[in-house]
Amino acid sequence: PGDVGFGVPKTALEGGEAPNEPGQILVLLNVGAIFMGTALTIRALIGERAIFLREQAVGLSTTAYIFAKVFVFAGFALLQSGIVVAINIYGKGWGPGAVESGVVIPSRSLELYVDVAACCVGAAMVGLALSAIAKSSEQIMPLLVIAIMSQLVFQGGMIPVTDRIGLDQLSWFTPARWGFASTASTIDLLRLVPGPLTPQDSHWKHAAGAWWFNMAMQGAICVGYLSLVRWKIRLKAAS
Repeated sequence: PGDVGFGVPKTALEGGEAPNEPGQILVLLNVGAIFMGTALTIRALIGERAIFLREQAVGLSTTAYIFAKVFVFAGFALLQSGIVVAINIYGKGWGPGAVESGVVIPSRSLELYVDVAACCVGAAMVGLALSAIAKSSEQIMPLLVIAIMSQLVFQGGMIPVTDRIGLDQLSWFTPARWGFASTASTIDLLRLVPGPLTPQDSHWKHAAGAWWFNMAMQGAICVGYLSLVRWKIRLKAAS
């Protein structure tokens, strides 16, 4: 509901249909990015593990294999993110009172795309890690459900995680947390929806420092999960 997109919504007292419309849009954008990225890669390794082990035995580089997967799936993630963001901007628009430019990138739409794409790529790395951990194809669907539902909580858009002991710390290991934070920073969610509806999260500030920190955390998450993937594959081959 609502018709302001990423603009300033009317409060409930003013007759607004969706006082937190910008936040709701961000939740949907990031959940979509997480689902697309994770579903894209979660079967990538388990489905061809036997083939990989045979090829590795005759000299296939584990690092080259992983990076080939990353480049291909990252390309698909970037394409899917572009489609989702384009549909969102075309359907909802920026609305009155929206930011005139991004935090770092002058084009607000381009920066929003970068935010969502980074989240989708991060989720793809999570999917690869789950695929490396899974023992059989039957375990894939439960792992996918757990990954999606947990990040729906940890992103902080539906259920506040800011300064909540346990939840806040765990959320740092999920791309959803930093995907939502970077998109919130881009659209200046703290200004659009002030008050109790929006947690005062320092990572959501419309400031270059906050935005760069969010993106750096996405990068760190990608490196961390890729390191786990390489370790799991190498360990299996060695055993």
